[in-house]
Amino acid sequence: MLPWATIGRLLAAVAGVWVLARTWQLWMLLLTALILAAAMLPAARWGDRHRVPRLVTVAGVYLGAALVVAVLGRFLVPAFVEQGTQFAGQLPALVENAKGWAAQLIAWGARWEIPLPAVPAGGEGLAGLGKILLENTLRATAGVIGAVVGFFLIIVLAAYLVIDAEHLGRALAALLPPAHRERAAALAAPVLAVMGGYVRGQLVVSLCVGGVIAAGLALLGVPYSLLIGGIAATLNVVPFLGSPAAAVLGILSAFNISGSLALWTALLFWGANLLEAKLLVPYFVGRATGLHPVAVLLGILGGVQLAGLVGALVAIPLLAGAWEVLRQLWVEPLGRGEGPAVRQK
Repeated sequence: MLPWATIGRLLAAVAGVWVLARTWQLWMLLLTALILAAAMLPAARWGDRHRVPRLVTVAGVYLGAALVVAVLGRFLVPAFVEQGTQFAGQLPALVENAKGWAAQLIAWGARWEIPLPAVPAGGEGLAGLGKILLENTLRATAGVIGAVVGFFLIIVLAAYLVIDAEHLGRALAALLPPAHRERAAALAAPVLAVMGGYVRGQLVVSLCVGGVIAAGLALLGVPYSLLIGGIAATLNVVPFLGSPAAAVLGILSAFNISGSLALWTALLFWGANLLEAKLLVPYFVGRATGLHPVAVLLGILGGVQLAGLVGALVAIPLLAGAWEVLRQLWVEPLGRGEGPAVRQK
């Protein structure tokens, strides 16, 4: 028979898992706020060096972000709405035209009839994927009202985490056994740096990729260039999602004009992906995550399945933080021949 102490630990573990499963939406909000706070911490520490209160620094960051959104919205939102409405009306014709080009290409290259897979004429397949993503997102945020409330909660929680970071760190460290407090404090800084560095770098990369795609499509004469570039910039915040989705829309639009324009459009997206992979990501993001691309892709898919767009956004920073913990506690000690156990001084 198991000792009562062991039974008590097992029951406590089961209860903890049950509570976590029942309150996962709250933990998702808290983790999102932590990631946002990690992205703002360098600005707060810069303010500390210049004797600027953290409340003022955080308010400045939020105000700057609001001004950028307001300015972009003032000049770009009307164009986005206009082009989006036109594109939605033209989407069935664009899909049918692309199917016709694909059928001609296959017939010319293969010299025999090859049945093409059925593509929904009105873009129902894309709508279905968007519906699944929206449903998972709303499930994570408890509906539209929950999403709005959650957004403001994240803003407030992130500000509080930045302003009171040191006090919170000491309070959390006090919950640990004394032998592990120093190690935990030393580990917190690189984990937060990895998560925050990834978020800041990916935002810059997304804006650059969206700008390059929008400008390139406009120079080529592809319709809806601003809309497609904006979609690329928005979705590219999640790796592996922005450029492919925008490429499909861009090539569909180009096919409606000519096959050669579609080819040039495909080359443009290939060049944008090459620019992102070889220049922008190494410079702005670097090796901040230390994650293999397969791990990144699996993390995104798991995040989408669990919490839709919110899960996709937070999956990679959380994976990067978890990998940093594993690297410092397990991988590097093994490489030095010290074993996986945490050393105690």
